[in-house]
Parts: sequence; structure tokens; C-alpha cells
Amino acid sequence: MPSSRPVAATKMFLPLALASGLALAQTSVSLVDLQTYGTFHAGGVEVTIAGDSDEDATVALEVRSPGGAWQPAHPLSRVAADRFLGSLFWLAPGTHYEVRVTLADPDGVAGGATQSAPLVTRPDTLTEPSVRTLYVAIGGDDNGPGTTPGAPLGSIQEAADRAQPGDLISIAPGTYHESVTVTASGTEDQPIVFRGSAPGVVLDGADETIAGGVNWTPEGDGVFSVVPGFTTGHIVTEAGRLFRYDNLADLQALPTGPPGGFWSGSGGRVYVKLAGGDSPELHSIFMARYENGLYLDGVQHVRIEEVELRHYGAGDFGKGVYLRFAAHCAVRRTNIHEVGSAGIWIKGGGPHLIEENTLWDSSIVDWPWDWTKGSSSENNAITLTDDVQRGNVIRRNRIWGTFNGIGACGSDPPATGLAVETDLYDNDLSAHTDDAFEPEGHCANVRLWSNRVQDVHMAFAVAPAAPGPTYLLRNIAYNFGNTRSSQIDGYSASALKINSGFPVPVGPLYLYHNTWLTEAPDTDALILLNPGNNTYIVARNNVFAGTRHALDKVNPVTLDWNYDNLYTSHPSRFVRWQGTQLPDLASLVAATGQEAAGLEGPPDLVDPATGVFEPRANSPLVDAGLWVAGINDHYSGAAPEIGAIEVGPIFADGFESGNTLGWSGGG
Repeated sequence: MPSSRPVAATKMFLPLALASGLALAQTSVSLVDLQTYGTFHAGGVEVTIAGDSDEDATVALEVRSPGGAWQPAHPLSRVAADRFLGSLFWLAPGTHYEVRVTLADPDGVAGGATQSAPLVTRPDTLTEPSVRTLYVAIGGDDNGPGTTPGAPLGSIQEAADRAQPGDLISIAPGTYHESVTVTASGTEDQPIVFRGSAPGVVLDGADETIAGGVNWTPEGDGVFSVVPGFTTGHIVTEAGRLFRYDNLADLQALPTGPPGGFWSGSGGRVYVKLAGGDSPELHSIFMARYENGLYLDGVQHVRIEEVELRHYGAGDFGKGVYLRFAAHCAVRRTNIHEVGSAGIWIKGGGPHLIEENTLWDSSIVDWPWDWTKGSSSENNAITLTDDVQRGNVIRRNRIWGTFNGIGACGSDPPATGLAVETDLYDNDLSAHTDDAFEPEGHCANVRLWSNRVQDVHMAFAVAPAAPGPTYLLRNIAYNFGNTRSSQIDGYSASALKINSGFPVPVGPLYLYHNTWLTEAPDTDALILLNPGNNTYIVARNNVFAGTRHALDKVNPVTLDWNYDNLYTSHPSRFVRWQGTQLPDLASLVAATGQEAAGLEGPPDLVDPATGVFEPRANSPLVDAGLWVAGINDHYSGAAPEIGAIEVGPIFADGFESGNTLGWSGGG
């Protein structure tokens, strides 16, 4: 760690009591409880206090390895009258730490002001089952033993029905037309693992008979029909997903365009119209017969690995993998595509590990916003709902083409405390009609770092994310606003979305070392819109670069921004602040007090168009940032760089190695 740091390094926005609260009798504060929670590379701290009627107390945070020196960390944020939350970053997996909090209040502290507690991160290893192997293959026998490769079971469901702790279900390549429900749990030492034995293991929710080819009845005007004998809510062709219409007239008009659409009419008849008007008999038709691919209901310690799931969605909420109130499960290295509602749906429960998956959809990004929004096509690659428990980690996934990318928060707090301790990092998202990351709902200690986003409408939507805090660190968003919804359908794009129609305020939001740059025409780097209630947004060391405004602040949200690089390629605009045009950085500072140490001008990055966001050697971003405790302690040079990429030996891999210890300073 450098011995010298920029001045005013630890100054941070801290909200004061509301004016009405200042009239209350001022009371001292006391520490009631300190709780910690560790994930792989991060940790959460939750402090409960008593007293402090004027809400002017603060809580400082420190961390150390056993026997090491205390190091300052990012201060905690007040998220309720009696509660503070905060996070630690760049920790090593499987490591014991000690945290210490120090309570301060101008009105005094009753009892001890300092308290410490251990924090242990999770080991970044997964236990292999070792009791037995059950084999599954196309043409196998569900009445056989299934315990040798030469006598496999014929269905994955049969293996799931027999599964016990310590079982590896080894699935041979082939296409399995089935929906699998898993009700057996493994243990921490002996999990149950479903794994493809080689590439080419496919779980397909489409009906085999229709996929093989059937006779379709011509209905005129390019519409054809069939009675499949089952209900469906999802159809895909070799050209992509078909739009689901609500009536025959809309299907006939085909307003969403290619590749076509379908309608489930009366009498069990399904109607299809393809964009070219030709018969479905000339195409591959994948009509969903099953709702879910793998359904893990209330189980623990089950893993899904190295399989492909596709074409699920017989009803309204088709899912590739459905984790329903499950715990300690993992979905790894799967390929999930063209399912009705969500590739991976986590309903309650946790902690789960979702890593190294590829999830995608077709057609949606090219359909008009006014038709897809609110339709069955408003889907997610990964979504978390209901009372999600602490510690879910979503990392190293590649996602594209869905309406939204990752919905990171449930609707209710976990069983204990407020913090959900959700980490999302090293993910690559692109081509989304609306939001790439959507941490909305009960978000508290939600951390997003080192993600890459490109060609989406909104990169990060916290609308609303409450009670907070939500941290956005070292994320790259490029060419947001480069979508049909932004450029053709006329909706305002932004790297950050805070507006919502909900009365719940967006909680504390911290933006550190992000590079958010778009070259999409007429696009603000940030537009903070109404309606919506918000607390405050702290920003340090970010690049905000657009082609319209660097910032268009419509919402009255309180900002505490400094040491950021603001830029727009527009010749006559810079910042619009609640209706007032501010033509340059000097006028922004004079009018608002924001960005007194900020930069104005092009960020001078190596080559964003080819994915190289490192600042050039002579870029104004080099050594121009501010030290923030617990965020950028391991910078090189005289000061941190502004933006997502730090030039120097620690960050030289450009955040793409997948080894977080290599670039985070965790080692």
C-alpha cells in the first residue's frame, strides 16, 4: 500500500437527520449487536443500535487478518433508525478475519463504543460426492440398477427419484425430453450432483412429436394451426423465439415482426404465423410441453453441472432451473437458452452458487418495447424472488438476448437481520431490451463488481433497491442505449436507473471506479429520472461519458460526487441539473458544489470498441483518483486511477482472468 495518499481521502457523505428530527430530544447511542457474514471474496457487517433519536450517529469499520494490523474499511451506512450495514471487499476465500466497529455520536455513547467479531469467508472449493454413481443414458432401463455405465437408467427423473446423499448422477450425451423434479437432499460432505458426462447432454422441454414434424392446417393469411394435445406458452423455431399473442387478430397483423408469433386459441388449438408466411411444416418447431427443466423443491446441497436446458415454458413461468426455497445448491457450467420466463429462478432460499453458465434468448431484443414490456417476453436470464436468504453468489456467467439480465434481489428480508449479502461479479451481459442488472426489491449489502455490460438499454437499475446499501465497483458499461428500445422506440437510456413508481426509497448507493461510456447516438451517460424516492448516491473515481449529457439530473436525489471524469461528445451540452443547463465543469461546481476535484474531457482509453478500457499512459485518468478506505487500498502510483481499470502490476490482467485475488488486492 502506498505510504502517501490524496488529501481528504476519507471524507464521505453521511446523511444527517431530517430537519423535523432535529427538534426531537437528542439522546446518546449504544451498541446492541454486531453480526458478520462472509461470502467468497466479500463480507457483510450489520450493527444494531439503541437511542440516537436525532439519527446523527456514525459507525466506522476496520478489518484485520488474525494477528495483523487493523485496516480502515468503508464506513457503515444507516439503513434504519436502529440499523447500520456495510461491506468488506477483496477478501480471500476460506479465511478467518476479525472486524471491529466504532460507534460515535455528538450526544455521547452509552457503554462501550467499540465491539469486534470474527468473520469467516467461504472456501472456494466444492465437495465431490463419493458414495456411488448412477448412470443415465438414452435407451437405458429405468427398471435396471443404473450403477454401471453398461446398464444405465433411461431417464434423469428416475435417477433423481433414487438419489441419496453422496450420489453422482452421470448423464450421457443425448436429448432428454423430460421435466425433472428433485426432492432428495445431499449434505455438506456428500452432495448430490447431476452432471453431464460429456458435451451434448440436453434437457429439452419441447414436444418430440411436433419437433419431428406434423401436419398443420392452413387458416388463411399465413396462419396455420394444430391441436397438440397439451397446453403451451412458448414456441421456438430454428429462426428464433416466436412472440406469444393474446388473440388471432394480433397474430394475423404480426406487429412484432420476425420470426413470427403464435396464439393458443379455444379448443386446444394453437395458431402460428411465421414472418415469411410459409407453413410450419417447412421449419423446425419446438413447442414447449414442460414448464420447468430441473425443479429443486426445498432441497439442500444439490448441484447441476455441464448440461444444456432449452425450450421450457408450457405455462406462464417456464424455467430452465428452478430453485424453490432450496439451500446450498449450485448451478455451474450449464447452457440455458430460449426458455419462457427465466433461465435460472431462485425463489427464496440460499445461499446458492450460480457460476460459469451461458444463458441466452433470441428475437426479443429486436421486438418493439410497447409489445414486449408486460408480455410473456419480459423475461430474465437469472432472477431472485421472495425472501431470498443471505449469501447468494452469481459470478462468471455470460448472458445475452433476454429482456432483462439478472434480477438480483427478492421482495422480502431474509429470516434473520436485514442484509442479503448477495455478490455479483465477473459476469458478461449484452443485448438486453431493458436492464442488464436489476437489483430491485429488498437489496441490502448487494455488491456488484467487475461486471461487463454492452449494448443494453439500462446497465444498472436500482428502482427501487431498499433499504441498501448497494455497491457498484469497477464495472464497465459500454454502448448502453444501443438497442431498439433506446434508438427506435424512443425510451431514455442510461448506465444507471433510479426512477420507479414505488414509494419505497432507493437506499444508499455507492459508485466507485466504474467506467460507463456510450457512443450510442443522443444518449446520456446518466439520466436520473422521476418518479421515485431516493436517499443519496455517493460517486468517486468513475468515468461517466455519453453523447448527450454526462449527467441529466431530474430526480432531486442527494448526490455526493467528486473525483469523477464527466464527458460528453455533444458540442453544446455537459450537465443538465434539474432543468438548468450547466455547460462545463466549472459551472457545475459553482452551481452545485459537486465534482470540485472532478475532470472534464475525453477519458482517453486504449480502445473501448475492442474491449480495452485501460487508460492510455498519458490519460488524465492516471493518478487522478481519490483513495477510499476498503475500496482501492492497493492502487499503484501516486493515486488511484479514475475508472474501472487500474494501471499497474495488480490490475494488469484487465479484470478478465477470473482469479479475483490476482486483481483485487485480496492477496
